[in-house]
Amino acid sequence: MDYNNADFKGKQENNIFRILYIFKRSLDEWGEKNVNTLREPEFHITYMPFFMNIDVSGISNNELAARMGVTKQGASRIVKGLISCGLVTAKKSKTDRRSSMLYLTEKGKQFQADAINKFDGLINGYIEMAGEKKYKTTIETLLKLIAYHDIHNH
Repeated sequence: MDYNNADFKGKQENNIFRILYIFKRSLDEWGEKNVNTLREPEFHITYMPFFMNIDVSGISNNELAARMGVTKQGASRIVKGLISCGLVTAKKSKTDRRSSMLYLTEKGKQFQADAINKFDGLINGYIEMAGEKKYKTTIETLLKLIAYHDIHNH
């Protein structure tokens, strides 16, 4: 399929940029509403993707930044927020002094478990609405689109 200006007119409803913008806004609103019920007032929903990529075995700040597709400096602002919330702790890496290892605190482990329960409910709602096959296909397609940009943007 080859898009041109004539194809675009009248099809704004299916415009991927509009769809992704609205989906992200809706997901952020859902997160603000549901994360707020977890009683962590200092936690901002923009921390969530970073926070959910720190597991119990820890992750280096460099690896977290790479996984999220941001600079180390970009990740450090969010990591500082997670540390100030008491959810994450940072320790100098034993193998690379320029890097820190990030670990969930006990409070962070509990908060992450509670958040996962909330996310499970959301994902189950998606699956109930769209069907498991379509949900999985959507995730696979989004990952392919991300990979496309990784190749073409770098």
